Amino acid sequence: HRYYMSSPTVLDITAEDPSESYVKLRDFVLVKLCQDLPCFSPENLKQGFSQDMVIEAQQKLKVNKQHTRRVYEILRLHTTDMSNAEQSRSYRLDVKRRLMGPYKKKQREIAKMRRCLRPEELTNQLNQIDINLQHKQLEETYQQLISDYRRVLERLAQI
Repeated sequence: HRYYMSSPTVLDITAEDPSESYVKLRDFVLVKLCQDLPCFSPENLKQGFSQDMVIEAQQKLKVNKQHTRRVYEILRLHTTDMSNAEQSRSYRLDVKRRLMGPYKKKQREIAKMRRCLRPEELTNQLNQIDINLQHKQLEETYQQLISDYRRVLERLAQI
């Protein structure tokens, strides 16, 4: 990683189809590297995800926006008092806003379908989309993500 970070011709270090083990290792390494960057200070983390984080991580560590966001979420979890209802809620909503991306795309597709499909075709499409199921899936994804993030933080605490 350090070899490619120093190369001016490399813009991004990424894996095309990473395994779950690789993703966990990458999260650990990137959090370890990013935690010392000024833009990832506890004060900045509490301000929310920023373009400054994306730029600094990309320029100094060749990390893309998606991975920078994961690092931000892990480090913000570390600085968030989850027993404090307000901090916990703020963190949860911040992460869930990102996780809502695919669902929002689906909603935009539905809006397009409303203009193009006949009523019976639209009803058929809408029956395939269960809002309660989407909320359940979102919550499950969030809980799994938090579990993964905590494991990264536990490993960091051991070194």
